[in-house]
Amino acid sequence: MLVVVSDPKPIIWMQPEKPTRGPTPTHSRKEIAAVAIKIADAEGLEAASVRNIARNLGSGAMTLYRYLPTKEDLWAVMIDEASVFEPQEPTGDLRADLTILARRRRQNFLRHPWLAPLLATRPVIGPNYLRGMERDLTVLGGAGLSIEDSIEVLNLIYSWVSGAVQAELTERRNSDQSGLDRDSWRMRMQPYLVSLLETGDFPYLSKMTEAAEFAAPDEQFETGLAIILGGIEARYSATSEND
Repeated sequence: MLVVVSDPKPIIWMQPEKPTRGPTPTHSRKEIAAVAIKIADAEGLEAASVRNIARNLGSGAMTLYRYLPTKEDLWAVMIDEASVFEPQEPTGDLRADLTILARRRRQNFLRHPWLAPLLATRPVIGPNYLRGMERDLTVLGGAGLSIEDSIEVLNLIYSWVSGAVQAELTERRNSDQSGLDRDSWRMRMQPYLVSLLETGDFPYLSKMTEAAEFAAPDEQFETGLAIILGGIEARYSATSEND
């Protein structure tokens, strides 16, 4: 059921940068966001509370609410500050341009482990993030894609990179918390897997376990990206040939 809000509050980007009433403002959204990001990068998003941010700024929590009244507002400025704009000129080579785009997005998500999950919550996005989307759409348009196709491809790349990074970060947390890396976990599981595979009921799983090795995260990412880009390249090169 769609709920229509009759008089929604303007989002943070439509509100004054600094409080217009009360004492003279001593902070800025950018400053507050930078401190919040530093905390979230080191301790997780939940640690980036107004109280902790205020403590790091040497300010009172109630003071910060004058700049960012809600958690949604805080998250919005954090996302925008973390979405540092990096120019990218289109080359016309779809595969090469998407490779740069995907790698850049992955590296930013790895720098800020909280960012990909937060973007999945349908947050308020701001000017830096939107400039990045404009850049990415421009790159795809420069490769000859229509706006409709550009949106489809961009959504695919954004979603896949987000999922790949979150899986990578989850594995990293699991290793840190359990003390077992993937190879150690595999060795622990091996006796049970062997007992199952010896039944002959899992022929393809047996082939997989014989052939598969755990690739490093960088290699896993590049392999997955190559598969996706191969599909995109084949689809849209075929489309252009049929036009």
